[in-house]
Amino acid sequence: MSGERAASRGTATNADVTRINRTAILDALQAGGSLTRAELIEATGLASATVHRLCARMVADGLLAVERDASGVGRPTHRYRPLGEARTVVALDVTATVARGALIDLNGDIRHEARESLRGEDGMPSASSRLDGIGRLADRLIRTAAELGTPAQGIGVSVPGVVDTDGAVSDSVELDWNGVAVRDLMHRRTGLPVVVENDANAVTIGEWTRGAGQGTGDLAALVFGIGVGAGIVSGDRLVRGAGSAAGEIGYLITDPTAFAQDHGTGGDLETRVLALGAASADDASTMAVLDRGDDARAERLLDHIAMSVAALTVILDCRVVILAGRLPRRTDRLIDGVAARLAGRIPRPPALVVGALGEDAALVGIGQLTIDHVKGAVYLA
Repeated sequence: MSGERAASRGTATNADVTRINRTAILDALQAGGSLTRAELIEATGLASATVHRLCARMVADGLLAVERDASGVGRPTHRYRPLGEARTVVALDVTATVARGALIDLNGDIRHEARESLRGEDGMPSASSRLDGIGRLADRLIRTAAELGTPAQGIGVSVPGVVDTDGAVSDSVELDWNGVAVRDLMHRRTGLPVVVENDANAVTIGEWTRGAGQGTGDLAALVFGIGVGAGIVSGDRLVRGAGSAAGEIGYLITDPTAFAQDHGTGGDLETRVLALGAASADDASTMAVLDRGDDARAERLLDHIAMSVAALTVILDCRVVILAGRLPRRTDRLIDGVAARLAGRIPRPPALVVGALGEDAALVGIGQLTIDHVKGAVYLA
């Protein structure tokens, strides 16, 4: 039976087995650093001949380095280590008027950064000018990656809005995108695999893997900007939900009067937060109200934030809630105010921490998601 026919019946082909085995080797190396062949055999459970053959191929492909360790007795031992710095992914963080981009190597380190205006020729941003702008930025970063000798293997796009499982942005008021097939359009333009993710989820992944959330697999991130969103990690997995809209906490109902409002006015929590902060697209942050002298508005804002943290915590039992995005200068007032409201009112208040990655959180997160997505294609080709 041909490999193609076997695959069509749901059985593994030789190529599938090779992919699995090579991924196991790379995962072992990424977890353990440089390892000898004997250590790789122990870590993966693969046969000696298989480890030797696959490592030799990955060395030839420039994906592994082999080093001689002559510190022991007898013949020098060969150690293998992954060359994550030899390949990159393109990470894009899209906002209403500008996109930030970065080349991130497969070790997760940012190698190069760039920006692109998303305004059209008339100086105003539109749905089409934003799409054109991220395409130009991706093209530029792909060229830069080639010039640096670290070819780009994939593209990740972080956007404010709901992202469907097919990579289409189904609802982004900020970008004026509804049903825009971002993944397919970017793939056709560049020929590279593309990952599209909600920006709050991207921030959450960034903080979980490389920021304030390291060390726990149960956390949530509240991401503040013009509005408010959330990302959730539970049981060491990003929670997207049945319709990829998990974490749309701006729609949390905070008062019964919300039932008398027109649904088209937006989510109840987000509407109230926006009203208190009087934020606009050019404002630094809705949270800036905590830095001003209007204590009554600040206290009401803290009430709403505490409600959202309580809702996340009592449902998910998360250990940590990360506060990220455009935060006030007085982060102590934010954390102390929320913590005081929750004390004694919910069973297990979470640790409240400020995000560690700042404005790079979404770039780092979408970069990590893209690395995870393309790792098979990179290592297993």
